[in-house]
Amino acid sequence: MNASEASNAVSVANVPPEIRDQLSNWLGQQEMSNPAVNHGSVDGHVILAKASDEDGIVTLESLTMVLSQMNIDIDPEIFAEQASTEGELLQDGPNRWKRA
Repeated sequence: MNASEASNAVSVANVPPEIRDQLSNWLGQQEMSNPAVNHGSVDGHVILAKASDEDGIVTLESLTMVLSQMNIDIDPEIFAEQASTEGELLQDGPNRWKRA
């Protein structure tokens, strides 16, 4: 069992029995429709290093491009928001951050 399968098993086990089958089917369909998507661990430092320019500026566009190139299915805005919460990025303007 890989990490994705384990995560799905825990998700299914933690829902009410009356919707367990529906969730299980939905998770299976998601896996089949996105087989090439990287569901492993994500190294945020590597992503930020690739997305930042020489001044340490990260834009929504650069994040989108890097996540796409790395075949990582994460919303770039959510990634930036999380990185900001963790102190890795500081808001520098609309859709623009500076690495901390």
